[in-house]
Order: sequence, then C-alpha cells, then structure tokens
Amino acid sequence: MKNIFREPAEPFTFFSYSDFLILIIINLILYILIKKKWLTLIRINKITIGLLFLIIVPVLSTQIELNNVHNKFEMVDGFNVLYVIFKIPIWWIIGILNIYLINMKVKNYV
Repeated sequence: MKNIFREPAEPFTFFSYSDFLILIIINLILYILIKKKWLTLIRINKITIGLLFLIIVPVLSTQIELNNVHNKFEMVDGFNVLYVIFKIPIWWIIGILNIYLINMKVKNYV
C-alpha cells in the first residue's frame, strides 16, 4: 500500500498531502477554540498564532517535503527542490488570511 503522506508534491503544486493535513488540523483546532470561546485575542495569543503560521508551520512543511523528496529519489539536485523556497511565502499568505478570519470571527462572538 502506498502512503500518500510520504509522497513529495507534484510539479507546480507546491503542496503535498501532508501540507493539506497540517492545514486541516490547525484550522480544526482554531475552529474548535473559537466556537468554544476559549480563544481570546490577547497579545500572547496573537504572537503565538503569528509564530505558528509565519515560522513553525512553514519550517515543518519544508522539512517534511525535503524528507519526502530524499526518500523517493536517489539523486536529488538543488534545482529539483527549488520549489520548496516558494512554500514559505504561500504559508505566510495562508497565515495572514487565517489571522484575519480569526479576528473577524472572534469579534463576532464577543
């Protein structure tokens, strides 16, 4: 049986199945926290969410992708993994959108 989470991203897609899994898990956790009204927008929570989306998740995503590439191919050239650099700004955009949506949802519940 083929493990889809160990496959590198296809050309021109940037995201693999593991990236979608990370995104779904984070958004589900944030959704539950907002629905239960456990997430308040104090400074430490804003900093934590910002660090999560702007540093931790992009680094985790790129490490998973590089491990998947090295596990699948015997010879890995620098140009073959150049697309990994572009995953970081995409995660930043997703993080900024999530932070904006979190702000709107939390303000609606207050």
